[in-house]
This record gives sequence, C-alpha cells and structure tokens, in this order.
Amino acid sequence: MTGNLSQTSLLEPLGSVLRNSLSGSLQIKQGKTVKTMVLNRGSLVDLESNDPSDDFGEFLLFLGRLSPDQLEAAKQKSARGGLIAALLEGNFFSPTELISFRTHQVEEIFCSLLNCTSGEFEFLSQDVSGKPIDLKRKLPDLIFEGVRRLKVNEILHRGLKSNNEVIRLARDFEQRVAEISLKPDEAFILSRLDSATRISDVLLVSPLGLEVTQKILLGFLVTDVIEFVAATADKRQESSQVATANRTRLDPQIKSENAQTILNEESDQVRADVFSMLDRAKNHNYYDLLDVGPTAAMDEIKKSYYSLAKKYHPDCYHQSTSQDFKEALDTIFSILSQAYETLKVPATRSSYDAKIFRLESSPSVTEKAGTPASTSSTPQQKLADLNYRQGRGYFDQKDYWSAIQAFRQAVRMEPENPRYRYWLGAALSKNAKWRREAEEHFLKAIQLEQFTPDAYVGLGLLYQEAGMYKRAENQFKQALEVSPDNKTAQDALNILLGAGAKKAKGLDSLKSLFKRNRADS
Repeated sequence: MTGNLSQTSLLEPLGSVLRNSLSGSLQIKQGKTVKTMVLNRGSLVDLESNDPSDDFGEFLLFLGRLSPDQLEAAKQKSARGGLIAALLEGNFFSPTELISFRTHQVEEIFCSLLNCTSGEFEFLSQDVSGKPIDLKRKLPDLIFEGVRRLKVNEILHRGLKSNNEVIRLARDFEQRVAEISLKPDEAFILSRLDSATRISDVLLVSPLGLEVTQKILLGFLVTDVIEFVAATADKRQESSQVATANRTRLDPQIKSENAQTILNEESDQVRADVFSMLDRAKNHNYYDLLDVGPTAAMDEIKKSYYSLAKKYHPDCYHQSTSQDFKEALDTIFSILSQAYETLKVPATRSSYDAKIFRLESSPSVTEKAGTPASTSSTPQQKLADLNYRQGRGYFDQKDYWSAIQAFRQAVRMEPENPRYRYWLGAALSKNAKWRREAEEHFLKAIQLEQFTPDAYVGLGLLYQEAGMYKRAENQFKQALEVSPDNKTAQDALNILLGAGAKKAKGLDSLKSLFKRNRADS
C-alpha cells in the first residue's frame, strides 16, 4: 500500500489499516525526513522519527522531567538498545510514567502528520513484537483526535467527498464508538444518523457550526462508525437538483447575507412567525408541532423535522440583536429536537402516544400503523447510554459542565429514563444557579421510579444546601421509607438533625429560619 500525500491524505491508509486490523509499519517520507508509525491490529505501538525536533530526550528535557546530565547519561547507554530502553534500564522512570510521556509526544506528532499534503507513504506488513515500549494507543480514538485538529480544509473536503453524499450508521458502529472518547456534542451529531441522511441535512441542522460538524462526520467516516450509502441513479439526479440550493445554504457568507436581508426587509413578518411558532412549540403536542398526523411514517416525521429545523435554526438569524428573539429561536430549536428524538424511536413514541392520547390500555398509534414498539435496544438507546457513561466519567472527574452536557443528551434521547434524570439533577445541583432545573429532574426521576432512594437523597441535599431544611428532612425520611438500610440517607438525616439541634441551642434565629421556609415545606 503506497501513495502520494498530494493526492491521498494519510487518513485513507490509516482507515484501511484500522478496517483490516493490520500489523506493520506505515512510513511517511518527506525529503530526508522519515517518520514511521508502528501499528498492531488497531493500536499504535510507537512512532519513530529521524527529525531532530521529535527527539524524545529533548521532549523530556523540555517538560522538565530530565536534567541535561541525566539525558546525557541515558544517551550514552542508548547506543545498545535505544533511548527508551536505556531510560527503562536506568530506572529514570517507571514504565507507566514513560508510556504516559511518550504517548503525549506521539499524539502531537501523529496529529501534525494528518495535515501533511506533500511526501509519500508506504505500509509494510511485518511483525512488530519485541518493541521496548508499546503505547497500546487505540487507533480509532487517536484518528478522531487528529481529525479534530485538522487545519487543512482540502483534506477535510476530500474525505467527505460532497455535501450531497448520503451517510448512515455502520452495522457494527457500537464497537467502534466504544473505542473513541466522544465529547457530548459529537455524540449529539451521531444521534442524528440513525437512518440514511444526506450530509448537507446534518450540516444545516447542526448547532455546532459548519467546520466543526464536518470534522465530526469525517472522524466517524474514517473510523467506520458511519459509512457512505451508494447512490442510485434516482438519488444522484435528486442530489444534482438540490446541489445549488444546498451550497447556498451552507456558504457562510451567503447565509449571512440572506439572514441580514430577512431581518431588514421582513423583520415584522419574521418576528411574528417566530413567536407564533414559539407559542405552538410550548402549547401543542409533538405531532401538531411537526405538522404530521399521529400515524405518520418515520420518513414523513424526519422530512418535517429537517424542514422546520432549517427554518428556525438560530444560526440563520445570527445578525439579530434582539435577545428575546434569540431566546425564542433557541427554545423552538430545542423543542423541535426533543420532538424528533421522542417520535423517531418506536419505544419512546409509544410511551408518548399513551400519555397524550390516553391509550395506556390499548395498542399504541405506532402499533396500529403497523410499526410495533421495539423491545430490543435501539441505536438511539445505545447512544443515550453512551452519553450517560461519558457523563459519569466527567462527573467522577468533577468536570460538571461537561457532565451536564452529556447527561442532557442522554435525557433528550431517553426522557423517561429515571437514572439519566437523577444524574442530570446531581450534576446541575453543583451550581446554585441551576438548582431549580436540578429540582425538576430529581422530581421527574422520583415520578418515574418511586422506589429508588437516590433521587430522594439528591433532592434532600439540594434543599439542604438551599436552606430549605424541613423539605430536606422530608426527602431523607422518604428515602429511608423506601430503603430503611440506606446509609447515605441515614447519615444525611443525622447530620441535618444534629446541625439543627446544635443551632437550636446556641442560636435563637433558627426558629425564624424555619418559619421563613415553612412555605417551602
């Protein structure tokens, strides 16, 4: 496998290596500079380079992890087996520390190589065992990080082929996704690809901006999370007919000019339409909002959603300076997305139908229409679980902002899941400004599952922090009624009552405090 980087980006051979689980070396030559990726069945073992600027010893010196004398001593020993072997033999670092530093450096070199547009590459299959160090860096995650950092638009556009290409989730996408550390916004884009979708449609409804969304899609394509759908003759003709319109919509300058024209020439009309749609979004059910019937097929729902999402996308009116107008668009777009997320999954659509049409004891609308509710785990549910697991990781790292974004996505995709609601409430409760919303999610979690103590405890802690001590006490007691042996609830109640007793002895103001909060209890 050989090629010229002026014609083929490095993403193509890397995708082939990943897809076929190959082992060997991928060599990149640029004049006298040679850099070699050592690959082993979907993982990067190491990256070798004869470029002096890539010297690992100098990198450690730059980080302050080695002194000049230590580096010189290690280099004298490295003649026998290389610098890394010398560093290990000399006990300069533990193997774990050394791998961490080397992984950091290799990631930087790897990401810079993906931007190369000159030079040649060649892949040679060979045994790569016996290396003094094995980074075991998962190639899908590394490739995705490299695509995030792409600076050359030519590589980006070449990889996507055309905005009129149709894409869909690959059959085994869950396996690939599990090897990528996705950010919440990236998981959100993935949730829009449950069925065959034109790239231009994804770009038009994405709230992340054109270039960021393109990079996310390219990352998914290279790592085989999604795939191109071969176009039929009819689809090719359709794509040709809409190409000009899509280019106009996707071009930032044209988009800006169109938005300014709308705001200048049709300001009153546009505002009236937007606020009328806002009222509709708040007061109508999802079917009425999307202007489809209760028995509408998924294709019809999807078509209506994309049409409305394009029309009311906040980015289309970014020239507006009116805050209420911007907030109205944000609300509309959010509710439209929630409606689509609910109706596109048979299980959540069935649940929603039962609520709005009161059909709990009869078949759901989707079943009457011949689309039975799915009892197996759907791609939507798997993506929701992926967001949830990522949120738990962020939460454990005390990155509560990122945790909130991940949990929000999980709740949007599975609004009736009490576990997702609880953890979103837990993350929101870390900031006093979000207490009201945190309370809503805790209460929803309790409504959905009344016999799980965690939500009662979380709500009690929220009330306690807000000074609503009687409410907090009631929630802790409720948790103990559900689970008498729950140590967390018992400890929280003991601390609350103990603190209250202590204050009662020394502070006459405690009674007035509870009087002020009596209305809350």
